[in-house]
Amino acid sequence: MLLERRHLSLALVVLLAASAGCSGLFGSGTGTGTPDTPTSADANGPAPGPSGLDAAAIERGHFETLSNSSFTTSLSFQLSTARDGENRSVFINRTVAIDRESDRSLAQGELVQASGDTLVTTTYTADGTTAERRVLVRGDEEMTDYRAASPPYDGQVQPVNESSVIDRSLLQSLGSDINWTYAGTETVDGDSVSRFEATGSNVTGFTADDAVATNVSANETTDSASATVLVDEDGVVRSFQYRVTTERDGRPVTVTLSLSVSKVDDTAVAEPAWLSEAEN
Repeated sequence: MLLERRHLSLALVVLLAASAGCSGLFGSGTGTGTPDTPTSADANGPAPGPSGLDAAAIERGHFETLSNSSFTTSLSFQLSTARDGENRSVFINRTVAIDRESDRSLAQGELVQASGDTLVTTTYTADGTTAERRVLVRGDEEMTDYRAASPPYDGQVQPVNESSVIDRSLLQSLGSDINWTYAGTETVDGDSVSRFEATGSNVTGFTADDAVATNVSANETTDSASATVLVDEDGVVRSFQYRVTTERDGRPVTVTLSLSVSKVDDTAVAEPAWLSEAEN
């Protein structure tokens, strides 16, 4: 089955959810910094391996492990196409660090538009307050803005949204219809992980949504599609890579999504050097 428009939309859906706490990137955030209550107390993990990918166990293990651990997660999204003989791309990168020992969190989001304009927003939450720095680069001009806020957070500045980076929508989609193939084990951050792969018509089942309907036509053809997931023994998805090349109105369109989780139980967040400027 060809990768339909609704499957391709996962990339932007996940990205928008993960960026909800980065108010400078997409407007005001909606997160509170507190993850949802787990639906299961079973934290034994999925023990992934040759027996296959247990999506339900991975969803549970990923959510419960990260809800109680320090960690760093990075997400990258790129949409590329060709117009008037020129390659045009939009990049969005986001990194979130959660330090449970010091009760601090830091998020940085970067948006690079096809025009080359770049917006970098850094958000720091600690001791019940949030500070934010926004840097906009447009040509040779650079503009920096600092803001800060405290509860009840009714303005544009929102705390780092922890729940957005432990979002279950991606994990649930992993097990819907994708035909994963076990590809052995490898090591990430010194931990053993199981590798699963899917290619071509096997890459199906992503959540239905019209979020990228303006970028991909209803009758597009899929030239290639691939996905890879690395899962540790606790069910944490350490890496998810997704790439699809399709066509819209005779022009190639490539979407890539990359998600990684690192420094589990080993993430420390320090106060940013610009904190005093934001608080003044």
